[in-house]
Amino acid sequence: MSFVQPSYLWALLGLLVPIAIHLWSKKEAKTIKIGSVQLLSESKSRQSSSIQLNEWWLLLLRMAIISLITLVMAKPQWQSKVNNSKLTYIIEPEFVKNEKFMARFTDLQADQEIRLLQSGLPINDTEYTNSDDFNSADYWSLASEMDALQTDSIIVFTNGYAKGLKGARPETNHDINWIVLDSAQTVEKPLIAYQTEKNITLFTANNSPVASKIAKENIELGDVYQLTSNGDSLQVLSSNSNSNSTKIPLIQQPAIEVSLVYADSLSADKTYIAAALAALSTYLNREINVESSLDNEVLENKESDLTIWLSTKPAPVSARKKLVFKNDSISNALIIKGEDENTFYITERITTENAVSGRLTENLLSILDINKEVRELQAKVDIRSVTEADLETNFIENKASKTHKASWNLNPYLWVVLLVLLIVERFVAYKRTQ
Repeated sequence: MSFVQPSYLWALLGLLVPIAIHLWSKKEAKTIKIGSVQLLSESKSRQSSSIQLNEWWLLLLRMAIISLITLVMAKPQWQSKVNNSKLTYIIEPEFVKNEKFMARFTDLQADQEIRLLQSGLPINDTEYTNSDDFNSADYWSLASEMDALQTDSIIVFTNGYAKGLKGARPETNHDINWIVLDSAQTVEKPLIAYQTEKNITLFTANNSPVASKIAKENIELGDVYQLTSNGDSLQVLSSNSNSNSTKIPLIQQPAIEVSLVYADSLSADKTYIAAALAALSTYLNREINVESSLDNEVLENKESDLTIWLSTKPAPVSARKKLVFKNDSISNALIIKGEDENTFYITERITTENAVSGRLTENLLSILDINKEVRELQAKVDIRSVTEADLETNFIENKASKTHKASWNLNPYLWVVLLVLLIVERFVAYKRTQ
């Protein structure tokens, strides 16, 4: 048995406390002179001895409670030697359905095993084989989990998706052999469609191991594209067979409402911003309604998608996005992010030069955050891959860990025993007072 926090064992010195209290409570008996003992019954003496016996039980119980509390803090573990697997294969869950790939494991030996490359590294079985919903793996987090495996060698078969590299490169005691299965296939997948009053725009992901692109096109309903019965989805029919189709979300996109408030001194800046929004409307093929007004006019309490405040007067408080003029001579950027995710600042007067160099139009597009659903869906189907060298962990050989041991946490059992002892101690203390 070993302890995770052995320093807490010093708390066993606390056993001296109930012993000291018990000894301190032993007072010298007082002699009381009485006339006769004829009426005193013998049961009184038995009760006295019973009380004394209860005191000893209380002492032992309280010492046991202190000992258990100390052991719980020290976190004892029972260790036993285990036999290591000679070789462990870890594969991407989606490979399980590939019969040609799985054929290589037909002659698996008794000291070899197959696990799935997902949280917990479960043993491969039919439960995972029949699952169609495989989340992208966090390779380096899973590499840290592999350190707990009792195995001499690990081989990982993976797609090596770039999105699976998260965080810092970990250190492992296992020398993990990564094998990235190359695929030259380009996958084209419809993601989402946006509908406006004028048209329907379809966004399609074109992914390969080396590139991830998004294409958009205006479509017309017909033989290939059809609306579902409730009108909230779009059926994309395959060119090979009408029975093979893909259903994607169809989102209604209203016009973008922009409130542009300006002071007379910043009217030139207002012209540049209005021109940039008009260019965005053409580029996005989506209507952008700009409502301009002077800062001294009375405005209706209207919530716009974006409020642009070109004035030195305090900007209104709004839960939606706002772009406020705030002169900042230190900043090197034309538009900077504010104290929260919905606030942005224009740091200087807008001119022809800085409108181009400061990327005014691109910044406005970023602030509006058009088609954010497309980026989220694109991230899920991104299949760009990395090499084996990119997946390698920092291997640190630990010679002391050649003999693996299984550790069993004893704390849950100690808590149960501690609870029982507390109940018994209270019962004995109650009987002592009787």
